[in-house]
Amino acid sequence: MLKHITTRVIQSPLTTALRTTRNFHSTTFTMVKQVQGLENFKKEIASPSLTVVDFYATWCGPCKMVAPVIEKLSETVKEANFIKVDVDESPDVASEYGISAMPTFMFFKNGEKIETVIGANVGKLQASVKALV
Repeated sequence: MLKHITTRVIQSPLTTALRTTRNFHSTTFTMVKQVQGLENFKKEIASPSLTVVDFYATWCGPCKMVAPVIEKLSETVKEANFIKVDVDESPDVASEYGISAMPTFMFFKNGEKIETVIGANVGKLQASVKALV
């Protein structure tokens, strides 16, 4: 099976991470935005669509384990927006939302928090996304 993987990260205050996976039969795009800073974060969660926020740290093992699940969900659940916040790079956001464990997933609509999942509980994460869309 032919596979080609390209990763492109654009560095800016509102960073967008784009991963393209090319298989012999299809091309899949994954869109998970990397957000830095409280102002940018609040703009992203203000959407009327479901916004799933992954609060993570680069040194966190469970965060690395669940990252492919978030990417897959962003491919399959087009009605939701997916963003990631590195708690070490955006301590203002982590503090504002009381993040004390990673990974923590928060779900927002119109800027209002509607649910939280703490830990790498893949089943609960997937169920919450599907129930809230």
